Amino acid sequence: MLSPSVNASMSLLTRGFNEVLQLDNYALSTGNLQVGKLPIDPAWLASVRSRVALLGQAGASWTRDKPEIWGSILLQFADYASAFAGVARLQQQPGITTAAQWIELLNTVLLAQLDKAVSATDAASQAIITHRNAFSAIQPLLEQSINEGWVELASEEQQMVRIAAELQRLQDLVNALQDSVTSSDISSGQSVILTTVKTLYNIATEAGGSFSFLGMAGSAVTVGKYFYDIIHTSSEVADTLQKIAALQVLATEEAQAAAGTKMVLQLLYNLELSFASIGDVMPQIVTLWQTERDKVQNAISALSAGADPANYFDLLTFPTANANWQSLARFATAIPTRIDQAGPPVTLDPQQATLTAA
Repeated sequence: MLSPSVNASMSLLTRGFNEVLQLDNYALSTGNLQVGKLPIDPAWLASVRSRVALLGQAGASWTRDKPEIWGSILLQFADYASAFAGVARLQQQPGITTAAQWIELLNTVLLAQLDKAVSATDAASQAIITHRNAFSAIQPLLEQSINEGWVELASEEQQMVRIAAELQRLQDLVNALQDSVTSSDISSGQSVILTTVKTLYNIATEAGGSFSFLGMAGSAVTVGKYFYDIIHTSSEVADTLQKIAALQVLATEEAQAAAGTKMVLQLLYNLELSFASIGDVMPQIVTLWQTERDKVQNAISALSAGADPANYFDLLTFPTANANWQSLARFATAIPTRIDQAGPPVTLDPQQATLTAA
């Protein structure tokens, strides 16, 4: 049949959508990263700030290019379904019966559109690789700067590790409370809600006060419910916020700063994972189009070799294949419209051990 599995294709596009949402989230975080200064600002921290600025530029580049990259991938399904529907309508006309007529249609309409789909999807896949490489180039530089700070503060390493571990646990809990969008969510029109989640990491002072040091703002994905309604009932999140606050007062200001910068590294690691995941999805979509192109080329070859159009399986099942393509086009077109709500922003403040909604 001249169409792929509808369920498998929807699943593939849904995987891509989830990874794009994560990349958008991390790119948003890189653009909103704010690393402050200490009263006595060490050289390694100045280096971290300059490299965080590079990270922000890479994030802004993805945010700028993503609509064209992801939009191009989705557009191929609508364009090919439209071309396929045109051929299906012609099939209903009594005059479209000979092998020569079918060969002409398959060559000039379907094969041409499939060549475009393969080329456009492959170009989008390569663009994603380019963006991944931009983030990858920054990672060793930033890691070097942060590690310099940890080396300088080796005497407080144990305390820094404890703080960094709890900060990582907080981020893991936030991620675990989010939803992955399913293909049924997209098909049924479920609302995909994005909630801004801001994490404030302030430095505790010996006098009992605090001052702003690190701010990160990303987004949490939920389906059909607000993220705040989920997170504010989590005792694990509340306990982790309190534990971070308790650990911070036991460390020097510089040690607290060094521990906090590990959140930035974790952001980069998460970016790498999402780029790796979508980097796995994109070649599969390219393969989908290549497979469909091979099917059409095989049909042209068979008809050219004398196959009877009236008894050729791929032409007999053309109406069913057309219905499949129309379903995939509707699904791909619906994906960009699924993000239709914004939840109340959530702010996590470990130093105050609070979780609030705006």
